[in-house]
Amino acid sequence: MKAVVYRGPGDVALVARPVPAVGAGQALVRVRACGVCGTDRPIYAGEFPASPVVLGHEYAGEVLAVGEGVTDLTPGDRVAVDPNIACGTCRPCRAGQVHLCESLTALGVN
Repeated sequence: MKAVVYRGPGDVALVARPVPAVGAGQALVRVRACGVCGTDRPIYAGEFPASPVVLGHEYAGEVLAVGEGVTDLTPGDRVAVDPNIACGTCRPCRAGQVHLCESLTALGVN
């Protein structure tokens, strides 16, 4: 697969990367469309701390494969991805306020 990787302030590169393995509870998505969001610009400029990361975390695509335990997706489904990953166990998550998760991480940022 190809990915645009941020390597440092003002330095991005299109690189070949291996296709990731699909683990339990996961889905592999082929990106068909990707946006550049307000977080990508400060990352690119070096104004937002980020280690080498694949940019473009707002995307939609097609499910290629699903891991064990995934029952709500099948290969061929078209999906839009929420890049935010909440822990599901902290107080805000348990209250249904996952946007306030105490351990929130985001694809393409963390």
